Amino acid sequence: MITTDPKLAWAMALDTGVRSQMGPILEELESGGGVQFTKKGGTGAAHGIEYGPVYARICRLEREQPTLAAIGHVLCHPSTEQANAYLDDAVEAVEGKVIASIPNWGDGRAWRPAKKERVHYLIHVALLERQRNLSNEQPAWGPERIGAMMAEWYGVAINTRKWHQDWMPVWSVIQASINHWEGEAMEPISETIGDMVRNIRKAA
Repeated sequence: MITTDPKLAWAMALDTGVRSQMGPILEELESGGGVQFTKKGGTGAAHGIEYGPVYARICRLEREQPTLAAIGHVLCHPSTEQANAYLDDAVEAVEGKVIASIPNWGDGRAWRPAKKERVHYLIHVALLERQRNLSNEQPAWGPERIGAMMAEWYGVAINTRKWHQDWMPVWSVIQASINHWEGEAMEPISETIGDMVRNIRKAA
């Protein structure tokens, strides 16, 4: 049975085995054609044709809504290397939302260049945290780990001793911004999954 979690479905649809099976039918799926679903199949069947519609929807997002595709790939792609190819676009989208959510962002005294730089890299770290917690079962990273990841991966130091005073407010805005974009990216996948589930039930 297919998963109803859109993030997991995104990852499953980009499995190498799925992509290798999609060539002959991708054009039909993208043009609105139907695929017959069945509960029968050998090993790996659930990872194959059943996730074809999700793969086709992702391809459509890449063409028509590349920002949403970038968010989805960064958060869900099973290949970290390929996910990171979309990281700059995802960071740009999240950063735009963060800036729009902070009324005094243009205040040079409140938001000096060094602080803005740290916000930029906090977004990188927040996306990395979300990427490594696809199932949402892992505990949230604490200030020390956030600071360590920022220094290790991006070479930018951040003082986390007064985290709740200095950085927690903007970290919360970053999380809300990622939630916004994740919801936008996963909505069409959820719609596709709903169609898939109905088709499977009809074929049962």
